Amino acid sequence: MSPTAQVDVVVLQHLLNFWHSQGIDINPIWKVLGIDVTQPLPRWIAASSLSDVHRYLDEQHDAAALAVQAGRYLAQQELPLSRLLTNGESLQHCLPTCFRFSYLTVGSVSFQLDRHEDALRIQINATAQACEVQQLVALSGLFTAISSILAGSINDQDLTVYLPESFAVDTAVQRLFAYPLNSAPEFVLEISMSAWMRNNPHQNSVEYRQALREFEREDNKFREYVALHDELKEILQQCLLERNVSQEDAAARLDISVRNLQRRLKALGTTYQNLLDEARRALAMKLIVDESTPLYEISFMVGYNEPSAFYKAFKRWTGITPGEYRLTSQPKGIKPEVVSEA
Repeated sequence: MSPTAQVDVVVLQHLLNFWHSQGIDINPIWKVLGIDVTQPLPRWIAASSLSDVHRYLDEQHDAAALAVQAGRYLAQQELPLSRLLTNGESLQHCLPTCFRFSYLTVGSVSFQLDRHEDALRIQINATAQACEVQQLVALSGLFTAISSILAGSINDQDLTVYLPESFAVDTAVQRLFAYPLNSAPEFVLEISMSAWMRNNPHQNSVEYRQALREFEREDNKFREYVALHDELKEILQQCLLERNVSQEDAAARLDISVRNLQRRLKALGTTYQNLLDEARRALAMKLIVDESTPLYEISFMVGYNEPSAFYKAFKRWTGITPGEYRLTSQPKGIKPEVVSEA
């Protein structure tokens, strides 16, 4: 999986602080994240892992109320995204820029901005791996930040909040928003055109440009690391076919040192061994569809000296053995290959 959806570890640290302040046991969360707390944290956290945490919290706690509070808490922290938003000259000026860099803050959630005649509608969308409480966190944070910017000049028509009915009628959610909530199929924040174009009395062009430069540097660094990650995945496919999967050789092909390679992969929350395992799995799934290729030969082609090691890895990847996979994926009437997977 390409790490194109990541969350800044600083955001995670703020969330952990918030959850701890609510009396939530953090230890199981580290396990859900797959992070060894005895080791330094990576620079970025996989957005899918954060989604898993929100699902875990949804099962254990009143996730809706917790999500509203978490979004409000994040909006009040000195995060680069908050600084960018609060120092812009108007919502019209800074929100589109904020949305361009928001992926490192909200992970698997995105913002879709649609302009109507008398209002701007911001729909909070989520990928398949995200859960609804993440959309609620994002909406709550955005609502809190915009309300703060408009403070002193805001009126009842400036902001309209739309939530799916299960959230809109939740008494705890209504109390925390302290604002009229409307039911709709999606999570939406509507901003009047007047509020959209209104000058921000707290604008600070120096702070805004500084926050923007920070985001641009972080964005460039992240994309550079992702490009190396994706290039390494392609290299590993070739290394497997050549039967040379040493980390030293892969680093040489990337024209960087082994230490540099390890550091960059660690920043993305992964390791060389994890990517090698992914490459073996991807190659094995390509090869196994050709039923004329014996399984022991596939085992050798993906880098295992013993078929038993390949069978064990395949079952870890898919939940079934290679032979069972071929049996279940074959068209009816075709005799499966008989193999020993001892």
